[in-house]
Amino acid sequence: MRLSLLPLLLASLPAAAEPAALHSLPMTMQASHPTVMGTLEGGDEPLQLVVDSAASATLLDSDVVRRFQLQDPNARHHDAQGASAGGLALRSTRSVAMALGSLQLQVTALQADLASLSSAGSAPLHGIIGQDITARFDTRWDFAHGRLMLWPAQTLATTAPYCQGNALPDRAGVLKGFGFVNLRLGSEGVEAIGVVDTGAAQTILNDAAAHALGLRTDGSDTRVRARSKGSEGLGGKPTPTWLYTLPALASAEWQHPAVEVRISELPVFRAIALDQQPAVILGADVMQGGQVDISAGAERICLKR
Repeated sequence: MRLSLLPLLLASLPAAAEPAALHSLPMTMQASHPTVMGTLEGGDEPLQLVVDSAASATLLDSDVVRRFQLQDPNARHHDAQGASAGGLALRSTRSVAMALGSLQLQVTALQADLASLSSAGSAPLHGIIGQDITARFDTRWDFAHGRLMLWPAQTLATTAPYCQGNALPDRAGVLKGFGFVNLRLGSEGVEAIGVVDTGAAQTILNDAAAHALGLRTDGSDTRVRARSKGSEGLGGKPTPTWLYTLPALASAEWQHPAVEVRISELPVFRAIALDQQPAVILGADVMQGGQVDISAGAERICLKR
């Protein structure tokens, strides 16, 4: 064989097959959140659980905690910050066995009132699966095919053009499991840092990002309109919010067409130290029909349409 033919032959070889997932669960959209079914020790009741890439801990609804008698009178309180203007003090539950399909694990969750996550007419949401579980794995949210897939750490290939290293490589502590990506906003390509948040129903820009795009929220900008309900999370106190149609959104080779986003200076931007620069909560609205891979420990992130 002539050596000059070798590159051609190598190029024609099929790509290595992706290894089978260690755990693969059906995933559905409930109230605009990706959810899987799970059960707790002591009952066969199916629980609807949001799989949230930007939740640092697993939460269970207060009603579930009471029904399964998971209260821990000696538990300490934890401060949480999210979409609401007010913070939230959460108490740990006692440890309980949880099953997510073939995944069996022991969980100490946080107790919270999750009623605000459900929408009228939809099934109630019973809990949130956080990074304390997903960050152990290479995790895929396959919105296109309705699957949540988990592989052992460092199994998934993350070298495709639509993949990138974490935009905050020096993050530490509670931020270690967050997937931060570099974003380009609008036709101007304004640079921003985004946090991949599969638990957020809609993408949200902070004030610095809106300002960099030349937007005003004082009522003088016809491109922006107030959202009457604001943005409300677990704390129950809405944060003032505006709506704007962002002409384009991109990250590495991933691109999304025009999409309506929120503008809101949520407390979480300050909590993750992104309140002084253009920043975005990248919600599930721009992920639907595509795929999100976050490697164990959020070292690399892949956004695919």
